[in-house]
Amino acid sequence: MRTVKILLALFAAVVVFNSCNKEYEAPTITWEPDKMSQLVEMSDESSLNQALTVTFTAEAGIKDIKIWRNTWLNGVASPTAAIVDGPAISAYEGLTSYEYAFATNHTLEDFQGGVMKIVYEFEVTDQSEEAQTTTKEYTFFAWETQAVTFVIKDAADTEITDAKVTLGTESKTAAPYVFYVEDGTYDYTVEKEGYATVTGQVVVNDAAVEETVTLQANLLADWSEKILIAHPSQLDYATYAGTRVETASNDVIGVEYKQNNTAGTAAIIVPTANCTGFVVIANDAAYTTSDDLEAAYTAGTAVTQLELGFTYHAPKAYAEKNFIAKVGNEYVWVKYVDGHVAPSATSDGYSGNTLAFQYKK
Repeated sequence: MRTVKILLALFAAVVVFNSCNKEYEAPTITWEPDKMSQLVEMSDESSLNQALTVTFTAEAGIKDIKIWRNTWLNGVASPTAAIVDGPAISAYEGLTSYEYAFATNHTLEDFQGGVMKIVYEFEVTDQSEEAQTTTKEYTFFAWETQAVTFVIKDAADTEITDAKVTLGTESKTAAPYVFYVEDGTYDYTVEKEGYATVTGQVVVNDAAVEETVTLQANLLADWSEKILIAHPSQLDYATYAGTRVETASNDVIGVEYKQNNTAGTAAIIVPTANCTGFVVIANDAAYTTSDDLEAAYTAGTAVTQLELGFTYHAPKAYAEKNFIAKVGNEYVWVKYVDGHVAPSATSDGYSGNTLAFQYKK
């Protein structure tokens, strides 16, 4: 009987020992959205951060949760590690499942200065006798880029903050004009109403670039060479100073020679198909920019017919007349400067009704 009692005691001890060393499943970490990493593009602020709904589970009960932020720099063998504020122990201790809302709060500066990636390491430890720890990582890969900053100024060295700056295929319409690009050569364009457009190139080579661009007021060009048109019924012989004139209209200045008035004392011009109308201005007008022309046209009264007085062939110009033509979306300053009426060919190379204009825009 004693032998039996001893065996029973040993069996009971084994049962008790085994029950104290139960094997628990290892803890798990899952999250939504179900992905492990993302690429940070400096020009896309939406790529800088991520919100994760993290679920920690532990069959033996959760003992501890830690979140680490590991920042990896280019050329450095190990990361800079920092603990991230996570949930309070009282929120999860002893639970077999715990859900936590995690969100990063990065700025552009977090991914500058040679940062290659930022890795968030989530760690959960259970309450089993031989504690088990599970980790899982979420990585932000920094697209290795350099900052290209444009400083836009006018001729008086005053900074302009509302220009449109395009670098490659990306555009910004207000300061700060900062672009993030890989090494390479990039074309740029700087545009602002009332100023001449500036184009150029920047070369990015493993360092940030600052480009200062000075915009000049969009001054009108000098007067053009003469533009000639002739009465539409005389295009087969009209000649101006020995030059044949074979067209009755010109789309650049938006002018068409329609006919002469019934009295035979003036040529009648009308807008071409691409021209909206004419606004007559003073012959001594002093406009200097395209904005001036637009303002004068808008303030004036547009007409769709003008009479240009003439005399028969003589060694003098017709009476000068200045007007602004709206051609497409442009405003063109047109000056009627010369012309001749020669019913028959003259010795100095004139024949028919011909008109001469100059323009600037």
